[in-house]
Amino acid sequence: MTLKEMRELAEEMIIEGIRSADPEHLVKNNIDIDGQKIKICGETFYRNDYEEIVLLGVGKASLPMAKGCKKLDPDDGIVITKSCRDIEKDTYPVKVKEAHHPYPEHANIEATNELLSKVEGKENALFIFLVSGGGSALFTSPSKDITLSEIKDLNRLLIKSGADIHEINVVRKHVSRVKGGRFGNFCSQRGDIVSLIISDVVGDDLSVVASGPTYPDDSTYKDAEEILKEFDLWKKVSHSIREHIKKGIEGEVEETPTELDVHNFLVGNNMVALQGAKKIVEEKNINNIILTSQNQGGAKVVAKPLMGIAKEIQDTSNPIGPPAVLILGGETTVRLESTNEETGKGGPNRELVLSSAIEIQGRKNIVIASVDSDGTDGLGKAGAIADTSTVERCEFDPKDNLERHDTQPYFESIGDSIEFDSRTNVNDITVIIVEEKDEKK
Repeated sequence: MTLKEMRELAEEMIIEGIRSADPEHLVKNNIDIDGQKIKICGETFYRNDYEEIVLLGVGKASLPMAKGCKKLDPDDGIVITKSCRDIEKDTYPVKVKEAHHPYPEHANIEATNELLSKVEGKENALFIFLVSGGGSALFTSPSKDITLSEIKDLNRLLIKSGADIHEINVVRKHVSRVKGGRFGNFCSQRGDIVSLIISDVVGDDLSVVASGPTYPDDSTYKDAEEILKEFDLWKKVSHSIREHIKKGIEGEVEETPTELDVHNFLVGNNMVALQGAKKIVEEKNINNIILTSQNQGGAKVVAKPLMGIAKEIQDTSNPIGPPAVLILGGETTVRLESTNEETGKGGPNRELVLSSAIEIQGRKNIVIASVDSDGTDGLGKAGAIADTSTVERCEFDPKDNLERHDTQPYFESIGDSIEFDSRTNVNDITVIIVEEKDEKK
């Protein structure tokens, strides 16, 4: 393959990965209707056992997931999604509410309260609850005596701290009325609840997706306190949050439920997207490996071993010989030196790609592309693509841009940003293509 063909293949694989993880199809394919019989992920329910079917949803993918439920013909419901342009709300089977992400605003609380009010008025309902990434911010109902402003400040601190999503959500669960299984407990008192979940969490821990609103939670208030202290945030969060967590530790506030009567089903994840990308190269009979769907760590640091593997393929044909494609997913992070640090425009995928470009400069015939499947990498477009000529083609100093976390302008200047519309949210997709060392025309 020429370098141009390698780059085209990388982008083709990414787009197919996104298509394979389309939420509407993932949900639709897990629902079968036969008269009164409703089969969801292999579990059977009967419509005439319930007063009504109520469709609820939270997350970035809640709208296409809701479309996937049209054949259920729900009697009532509401879904909360990220604010965006041109939502044709009358095309969905239930009411649509828009809210803000990644930081909640009053609209988030209002939408959440409307959803809770709808549930509160039901008796003997079958609740279908659609959960996807972004639900933590979109589904917001702070614990008593904690304000929205305090929750927003907490989220900003957590996101900039370098804490992983598991750690962030332990804290979120313990300052919320709906996270950490609390919403599942609320619904199960009013009927049966089925959660259909698309995971944006490395390892697919369902207690973490959207902070696990319908999943049992084993974390504690003490865990939340320790995480805030570990990342030097305990004294930076509000007095009300500290007091609430202290009361929880002392048993004055109820813990998150460790047992729930809820049907939780995983219908989509990062591996679905990676397998979709893999199909493209299998059809072309190119050597390929899915390395992992659980890639984690600092984006700049992770780039070094990945490019080490690419170089090894070129030099020794290990673990496979070129031409070869490495496919991986997960979620890398960007850690700022200070939570007050001003940051440029970019995100972990572009930091991974730029750091990789530095590692392979001077080589030939290696391409790396990495994107966030939801179409937005930190601040800006979905991700970027680089090859062995990236550093020499750009007038900027790559190490300086990397240090300042200002990676989007770097890739924009040479036309190497990746942009697409996405309806899904299943973590990152990274494709590395390695050809032989010889010059390719």
